[in-house]
Amino acid sequence: MQLISSLNLRNSEYLSKDRLISYHHQLRLIFTLGSQVKDILEIGIFNSLLTDLLKRNGYNVTTADIDPNLEPDIILDLTTDFSTLKDKFDAIVLFQVLEHLPYEQSEQALKKLALITKRFLVISIPYNAKFLALQIKYSYVHRSRYLLLNVPKFWSTKPVCNEHYWEMGLKGYPKKRILDSVAKAGLTIKQEFTDPIHPYHYFLVLEKNKTNT
Repeated sequence: MQLISSLNLRNSEYLSKDRLISYHHQLRLIFTLGSQVKDILEIGIFNSLLTDLLKRNGYNVTTADIDPNLEPDIILDLTTDFSTLKDKFDAIVLFQVLEHLPYEQSEQALKKLALITKRFLVISIPYNAKFLALQIKYSYVHRSRYLLLNVPKFWSTKPVCNEHYWEMGLKGYPKKRILDSVAKAGLTIKQEFTDPIHPYHYFLVLEKNKTNT
């Protein structure tokens, strides 16, 4: 796995409009879990934006990353044993992280994350598809309406990002395979979501099965 600090990304480049849309939904989906969640483990960081927003809203946030240059609270490699973190966090969140591991390793990581979270796992993964999105907004209607048509790029094996081993929608990685992996990890899907304006990030709110302890 290539360390993100080695890519020479600047915040001005990283914080695109699309990525800010993703941050909005990360925060919104965590909020939907309500008072059940107080202590959060955030895995995979580049800047402190989500961490700061969560802390400002009363959450206790611990950060974890494989890259020591990012100065996380915990140095964490998802391919190793991290069972010492079991039952310390109400929710574990990781956005656009699992695809940086070979698929079999990401499946194993998902199983381990399901075991250590007290209850919830909130993730996003890349969804590689050809899409057409239309936004309709009226002067007198507060909320926009959207039309999204997308077709997974099942004929292609090339991820959008060179650092990704896999992306949902590509050849060999249909949505069904990813959802089967979620079920095998002992997790139940509470919500699935993609923003029509930025459908590349596919969000899943997952809950630990009661038998998965």
